[in-house]
Amino acid sequence: MLREINSHQRLVRKMFFNVDGSVVAGGTLTKNGLLAGAQQGLITENSAGNYTITFNEPGSRILGVQATAFTDVSTMRVIAATATSVQVEQVGADQTTPLADGDFFLEVTLSDAADDT
Repeated sequence: MLREINSHQRLVRKMFFNVDGSVVAGGTLTKNGLLAGAQQGLITENSAGNYTITFNEPGSRILGVQATAFTDVSTMRVIAATATSVQVEQVGADQTTPLADGDFFLEVTLSDAADDT
């Protein structure tokens, strides 16, 4: 017997970005500082330690974001995540002071299913 299966796991796409914050420094919609992922998006430094990565090909829905700091004694926060972009902030050991020019890794999971909104 055949059954219909509805799954949101179809057409899943992962994007990986490796960012050198000191190279991005003040850049707007640039590939500068994207050590990996430059073919998938552009980065903007909004302020010290605050970055937005805009995807070249948006998805229909964002499924997940994982940000990992490479800079010692710092933490990454996901500020906003949509099907078109992700905004992250890197803060120092006190968990409040923005960390300018830090390095980080970002993994984004999107759905590309047309009916997945």
